[in-house]
Amino acid sequence: MLKYRNLGLPGAILAGAAFIVPLPVHGQVHEDGANGGAAAQDSAVYALDLASVLLVHAGKSGLLKGFGHEHQVRAHAFSGTVVYFPDDPGRSRVRVTVLTDGLRVVPEADSADIPEITRTMREKTLRVDSFPVIEFVSRAVEAIGAADPAEGKTTAVIRATGDLTMVGVTRPVSVDLTLEISADTLRAEGSFVVKQTDFGIKPYSKVLGLVKVKNEVRFELRVVATTVSAGR
Repeated sequence: MLKYRNLGLPGAILAGAAFIVPLPVHGQVHEDGANGGAAAQDSAVYALDLASVLLVHAGKSGLLKGFGHEHQVRAHAFSGTVVYFPDDPGRSRVRVTVLTDGLRVVPEADSADIPEITRTMREKTLRVDSFPVIEFVSRAVEAIGAADPAEGKTTAVIRATGDLTMVGVTRPVSVDLTLEISADTLRAEGSFVVKQTDFGIKPYSKVLGLVKVKNEVRFELRVVATTVSAGR
């Protein structure tokens, strides 16, 4: 098998990857909220649970794209908080930090190249020794609609705009999230697309460019967060 050089984000993961990142570690949440300001009295502070998952899907392109495997990478070390204002979602905020050293390629039965893919992802693409974290910090949140109500739960659709930092490069991103909130749990689902080249990452290609990873990769979030405290 060819060695991977200059793999794109999940390109390090091979043509058509999925780069998974859950979200936060208990015990690392501060009651002062995601962005360092005091949480207001009518807010609730949530810690992202280990059940959370963030997938990054990298599509394939090129004349031989059918020969590329699809892989998944999952983060096993992360932390984060959500400060949610039920009566004024626009004041809500989010911070998520993922440790790149905790990223692991999910094994597949027909993928003997997992160790090589993992090494390339860590050493060539994400350069974990130099860039130990991937981080998202919200800058603005707005309510954009209402979700179908669920019994005993509050639902909403919001748009969170903020800064995503990877390999030392920060770019603005926006994600639409469908929220489901019960007594002590917040769940959120959504996705957004970024270009690898915006972060200085060259999309992976091999066989003289006949098999490539698309420049655009899609992050899919499935977040579970549990109550830490009421805002003060």
